[in-house]
Amino acid sequence: KARRPAVFSLHCPCPPEHGPADDAANRASRLALESRAVPVLVYDPGAGESLAECLNLDGNPSIDETWPAYELKYRDAEGAEQAMTLPLTVADWAATETRFKKHFTPIAPDAPDEDLMLFHEYLALEPEEREGREPYIYTLDRERRLARFAVSPEIAELAEDRLRLWHQLRQMAGLEVSGTVRDRVAAEIEAEFEQKAEAVRADYERRMADLKVRYPQVIARRLAEGLLRGNGSRTVSEILAEVGTSPLPPLTIEPLEPARPAEPLAKTAPAPEPAPAQESPAAPATGGAAVAADEPLVIEPYIDSARCTTCDECTNLNRKLFAYDEKKQAYIKDPKAGTFKDLVIGAERCPVGIIHPGTPLNPKEKGLDKLIERAARFN
Repeated sequence: KARRPAVFSLHCPCPPEHGPADDAANRASRLALESRAVPVLVYDPGAGESLAECLNLDGNPSIDETWPAYELKYRDAEGAEQAMTLPLTVADWAATETRFKKHFTPIAPDAPDEDLMLFHEYLALEPEEREGREPYIYTLDRERRLARFAVSPEIAELAEDRLRLWHQLRQMAGLEVSGTVRDRVAAEIEAEFEQKAEAVRADYERRMADLKVRYPQVIARRLAEGLLRGNGSRTVSEILAEVGTSPLPPLTIEPLEPARPAEPLAKTAPAPEPAPAQESPAAPATGGAAVAADEPLVIEPYIDSARCTTCDECTNLNRKLFAYDEKKQAYIKDPKAGTFKDLVIGAERCPVGIIHPGTPLNPKEKGLDKLIERAARFN
C-alpha cells in the first residue's frame, strides 16, 4: 500500500432534476454505469510502469463487449410470461430520467416496421446508411407489456460519445488495440516480410539461372563420353539408354539461408517432412509418460450448478462465459468466451461461492500472478 493523495469522481443522480424517485438513486446510478453512460475506472499509479497496468476497468460489466446484455421480462398479448435478451445502451438509461423525456416518442403498435431499427443496430451503421431509418428501444407499460419508443438524434449522438470514451478507456487499459496502431503494426510486419521474401526470391532465381546453364553442360558431357566409349556397332538408342542409367556427378548447390519471417507469420510455417518409418529409431516405451509429466496441470473452470441461487451476478458480468440452464442455474457456457479475470471476479461476487475458476487458459493474460492467488481459495 502506498500513501498518496486520492481523487474520487462519483456520479450521483439528483432526484428533483434527473427524475428518479428518492429511493431509486442507487438503481439510477447502477444503470448509468452498466449502460456505459458513466463507466467506472480506478487509476493506481503504483500498480505498474505502464498506463495499461495502472488503469483498471473491472467494475464495469462485460468489459470485453460494446454493450452489456440484460434480460427483459414481459407479458405477451395472451398474458404469458416471456423474456428477451437485449443490449443495455445509453438510450435505455436515458429513457428512465425525466430530463431526457422529450427525446423519446411512443410508436403506435400498428406502425410499419420497414423503417424502424433497434437502437444498438442503428448505432452500428455508417452515417450514410442511417438515412430513412428510425431507432427505437423497448419499454414496458404498467401491465408489463412491450412498447416501443423512438429515440431522437441527440440521444444517438450522446451514445456515440459515450461509446467513443469506452473504447478509449479500453485502449488505455490494454484491453483493445486501436485501428491506427493495428494498421501501423500490420504495415511494418508486411514490409519486413516483403523485404525478406524478395531476398529469398532473388537468391532462388539466381541459383535457378546458374543451374539452367550448368546442367545441360553435364548432360552433353555424358552423352559425349558415351559416344566415345562406344563402337560403330552400337545404335544411338543403346548409347542413350546407357547414359540414362549412368549416375551424374552431384551438383554442388549451396543451401539457401533460412529466412526469418515476421513473428505473426511464423505460426503458419509448414511442418518439416517426417522421416521414413524404417529410418526412425523406435521411441522408448516411457517417452510418452515423460512428456505428459512435463505438461502443466490444467484445471477446467466449473460451477456447482445445483447450489446456484440465480442472483445474476456472474451472468451480468459476461453472458457469453456464464449462462443459465433450463433450471435457471448457472453453468460455464464457453470458458474461452472470457478471461481468467472474469472467472475470478465471478467467483468473488458469487454469494454462495460455487464458481471455481480453475487455471488460466491464456498464459499471457495480464496480472496472472495476482489472479491465480485470488483464485486459489475457490479451486
